[in-house]
Amino acid sequence: MNIKKYLERIQAVKKEELTLKYLAYLQKQHVLNVPFENLDIMKEKPLSLNKDSLYQKLIMDQRGGVCYELNGAFYHLLKEIGFNAYLMAGTVYAGNGQWALENGHMFIIVTLENKEYLVDVGFGGNCPRLPVPLSGEEAIDRDGDYRVKKDKTQPLFYLQKRTGADWKTIYRFDTPSNQWNLDKIRPISLLTETSPQSKFNKMYFLSRVTEVGRITLSGNSLTIVEGSEKTKQELKEHEIKEAVRHYFQLEL
Repeated sequence: MNIKKYLERIQAVKKEELTLKYLAYLQKQHVLNVPFENLDIMKEKPLSLNKDSLYQKLIMDQRGGVCYELNGAFYHLLKEIGFNAYLMAGTVYAGNGQWALENGHMFIIVTLENKEYLVDVGFGGNCPRLPVPLSGEEAIDRDGDYRVKKDKTQPLFYLQKRTGADWKTIYRFDTPSNQWNLDKIRPISLLTETSPQSKFNKMYFLSRVTEVGRITLSGNSLTIVEGSEKTKQELKEHEIKEAVRHYFQLEL
């Protein structure tokens, strides 16, 4: 992996001090410049979680990817820079008391100055732009605050986001000592690609964070959030290609 080219891809610079401030800077630059996208899944092209393949797709080919690819590649970058990082799997909250595929999401935990932080660059528009302490301290982000809440009765943690007065659960995960890796997540990645229950092989799903909000294309529905303003429009088939090109710099 060429660190210089990776940093150029996310429009970041190399710094020697491995600080929380620098980690937050790298995370923000990643989510601003590398989108979540499922184009390969929609083309029925098998995903590769090999380190070299991730680098080729995201950096050299200027693509995005799903959580396994985005957080997998960023994990390798953090490790090569010198951060103490490992991978974790979480279960996304689907709403109405329902949970999505068990351990179907992958993210990163970084240990820094004897504190652990949740780092995620693979959750589309709802990605936090900064590390979230596992201690329960709130992380103040531009489009909402984040926290990790520990379950009082089970060895579970919940990533939550506050918009307005309510804290909403994004996903849950197990005790952080139960670490994952890209080989362990591969069977779950395969389910995400091929299962009839997966939402990612049914329609285009692209999303990215912006400086002032987020942009999401789900099927033919385009949602743009800019601060407190939210617009949503239904696109015609020929407009989808243009939206992908315009908002995500990608080609269908």
